[in-house]
Amino acid sequence: MPQSIAEAFANLGKTPRDAVRAVQAISDPPATQAEFRSWKQALSPGDESDALERLALHYAMEDFAPQVDALPVHPAVKDLIRKEFRTFRKPPATAGPALLVGTDPFIAACKIATLRRFPAGPMDWLISGVPKSWIAKMPPAEVPAALWYIVKRFGGFRPAFYIHIATAPRNRSLVLEKEVRKAYYRMAKSLELQPAMKGIVCAGWFHDPAAVRDAPHLKALNEPYLQHGGRLVTTVGEATPESGFLKHNPERRKAYEEGKQRIRLTLAMWPRSAAIAWAARHPELE
Repeated sequence: MPQSIAEAFANLGKTPRDAVRAVQAISDPPATQAEFRSWKQALSPGDESDALERLALHYAMEDFAPQVDALPVHPAVKDLIRKEFRTFRKPPATAGPALLVGTDPFIAACKIATLRRFPAGPMDWLISGVPKSWIAKMPPAEVPAALWYIVKRFGGFRPAFYIHIATAPRNRSLVLEKEVRKAYYRMAKSLELQPAMKGIVCAGWFHDPAAVRDAPHLKALNEPYLQHGGRLVTTVGEATPESGFLKHNPERRKAYEEGKQRIRLTLAMWPRSAAIAWAARHPELE
C-alpha cells in the first residue's frame, strides 16, 4: 500500500485496528460511512482517489484472510474471495472500478473483505432473509398465498442466502447462462454446508416477467424459480430507475419515460431442499 497514505493515516492518530473496525461497520446506510468520510476529508479534502479506501481494505483483509479456509462454502467461493482480495490490493489505476466511499463497489468490497458478502460468480450472496416489512408492500390479495409459501414451503423469513448482482467486472458474465448456473450451483452446494439456511432469496427487477420477456439473457437467472422447485412469489414494490433496469435498453427506457411500462420488484425464493437436489443433478457444473 502507498506508504504516504499509511503514514498520513497514522498521523491522524488512527491505527490499522481503527480501519478494520470502520470497514466492518460499513453497510448500505450512509451513516455507516460517516466516520470514514471524515478521515478522508481530514487527510485530503477533495481527493478523488481511492487510496485510503484500499488501505483500509488492506488492513481488513489481513485480519480476515486467515478465516477463509474454514468458511462453510463451496471451494470455488473461497477461490473467488481470494481473487477479490487480490483485486482490492491492486493500485487504483489497475483494479477496475474505483472503490470510493459512498459507492456500491466500495460497500460491496467492505462486505467481501470482512466475510459478510460471498462471491459466487456474476452474483454474490449475504446472510439475510425476507424483511417482514415487505408484507405491507405486497399486493393485498397475494399476501395470504405469499405468507403460506414463506412459512410452510420455505421454512420461515430467515436466515437465507440473499442474492445481489456482483459489481463490475464480474457482473458482465451475467449474460452467460453457464456462468449464472455455476453461481447458483456454488450457492446450493454452500447451502449443504450451512444447515440453518432456509434457502436462496432475492427481490429484483430482473425477476419481473415483464422484464424477462424483452431480455432473453435473464432466462438463466430465473430458471431456479420457474423450473427447479422455486417460485416467483409476489411483488414487493416498484423498481426505481437506480436499480438498473433502464441500462442498455433504450426501448424500455422510452416506454418507462412515456409511462407505458413499470417494472416491479419480484420476490424469488428457492427452498434449500430444492436447490440442493438441483445441484446434485448437475455435477457437470462443479
